[in-house]
Amino acid sequence: MITPWDYANTELPCTDPNRSEHMKEMGTMGWELVSVTSNPATGAHVFFWKRPLEDSQKKASNGNTSTHESPLKEMSKARLGEVRATKQEPIREHKFNQEIPASNYELLPKPQIVMIVKYRPKEGCFNEFRDELYKRDYPNCIARHMGFNKQKEFICLSLMESIDAALDLEGVGTNWLDSVDHLLIKYPNGSRTESFSGPVWGWYPNFENFKIFYKHSREFNVVLVKMKASKIDDCKKLILRPSNAPNNLFKCVAQYKDTDDTIILLSLDALKDQVSTEDNFEIEYCSLLEQLIVKEETRKFFSGPEDFVWLNKISYSNSQIK
Repeated sequence: MITPWDYANTELPCTDPNRSEHMKEMGTMGWELVSVTSNPATGAHVFFWKRPLEDSQKKASNGNTSTHESPLKEMSKARLGEVRATKQEPIREHKFNQEIPASNYELLPKPQIVMIVKYRPKEGCFNEFRDELYKRDYPNCIARHMGFNKQKEFICLSLMESIDAALDLEGVGTNWLDSVDHLLIKYPNGSRTESFSGPVWGWYPNFENFKIFYKHSREFNVVLVKMKASKIDDCKKLILRPSNAPNNLFKCVAQYKDTDDTIILLSLDALKDQVSTEDNFEIEYCSLLEQLIVKEETRKFFSGPEDFVWLNKISYSNSQIK
């Protein structure tokens, strides 16, 4: 028999030393800790809880009007000003995924520009933002791969045919951002997105794997690689080659903005036998790149599953996607 669960989350300031006490209080109310993360926007630890739904319903029948408010109502009054509990928004299924034959990837032209944008929806706005993001049309893109990570940040990887197409997309994107401004948390610099773009230096699709792993889940990784000034040629020689990972779908290497020493390294891989994109990167690059890069300025920008892919059905280079 499947147990139905009730979910909630609480926040406790990072400076609060009474985390153990808070966890004990929640435990006495029947809540089981699932995971803990941080909320940079509030400077707090976020605790995610669950308990059998029937326990919540029993407590509700004893006087609580809302099972999701029960952590607040069950806690001692002394803690009410310090700990805040809210309903955790469930991630629901969406209906935007397109059924696209893997062979259609072969008809796409080689991208010339890559554009990467990351968004942070506000708490409780995850599903609404995903609806707005995925239902858009992208006439200036060859393809657009989208997903979200464990922190519920969304990413869009746009493959563009020209710099003009990228500039057009930026203009359209600004208007769209204005329409969803109320759904987003701004980054520390005040921007609604964290984004960058650059010309493609290397494009390595594996069309055979697209066919083999057509129905597999996919994951992508975005890494910004800062090269040592004296090792740029050696680093490029290593990175600018097809992936050796057996489950790789494509690898894309691009210049980061207008720099000469920083590379955008993208990879899309099929999740097969628990081998993830991150595992592929560790196996293929880390030991080899160690002496060629500036570690403290090399960072993983995103790692997470692909949730939606959009391919342009308009004719490109006299090829029409079926």
